[in-house]
Amino acid sequence: MVTEKKFEKYLIETVAHKTSLNSYAEAPANAFLLYTCDAYDAFQHCQNKFTKKGNGDFNKDSEDSLRHISCAILGSLMGHFETYQKSLLAGLIDFSANFPSFDSESFLKHFSKHCGGSISIPVDRLLSFRTTSAQVGYVVSDSLNGWHNPSKVNSFFKSLEIKKDIFTPSQIEDLEVLWQLRHSIVHTGAWLSMPDSQKIKRLNGYGNKPIIFEHTFINALCRKLHQIVKHANTTLLSECTSLLGAKPTQESIEGLTNFLEVTSPKKVWL
Repeated sequence: MVTEKKFEKYLIETVAHKTSLNSYAEAPANAFLLYTCDAYDAFQHCQNKFTKKGNGDFNKDSEDSLRHISCAILGSLMGHFETYQKSLLAGLIDFSANFPSFDSESFLKHFSKHCGGSISIPVDRLLSFRTTSAQVGYVVSDSLNGWHNPSKVNSFFKSLEIKKDIFTPSQIEDLEVLWQLRHSIVHTGAWLSMPDSQKIKRLNGYGNKPIIFEHTFINALCRKLHQIVKHANTTLLSECTSLLGAKPTQESIEGLTNFLEVTSPKKVWL
């Protein structure tokens, strides 16, 4: 008789996972792009190993499997992208101690005026951090809603007196499509319902259809995310450097530069 295990008992500890919340806290872009490249490599490995017909095309089982895998990778990548965004804001909130012009009252007012409501951290949520050494920025960032709305995320960063948007209008459009596809994969079984397709203009003609990607989608997705991340971090580095004041310390400059560093195993994508 097979002994039935509780689902949580299938969780294992492994050193194979290259990213962690600590790595995101140290350099969010580097952690995210490392995972992005790992996800791409995993998909490529499947493509290289899956069964093909005599003419070089994948057989039906391989086609179906790659489609399932590509949907799973999109869902996972967007989850990591959310962590990247949260970690960016969290780190900069902590780093704002080095911004001479930072005003906590203006910071809080910004959220009430531009981000859909004031910051609210429930006591029970705060208490959940009592056994850890959580940074103030992480506690604030983790309490915010709207990370799937790139326009709103732009507003989050402007609370720090950052003038420029970290996402361009075209990047906002791309992210809106990706977030909606992710939502439909997770919540409606990889089926883009008619109502959901009407939420995003570029998806208007795809309603009431299954979400099935071409095999080149993962390549295009990973390359695009590299570009988005590089632009965001480059913008933040320029903006935040000016916020350091007229005579910043070498330590603060190096700290900001290291936190906003953008490296990738696939440098050609940057």
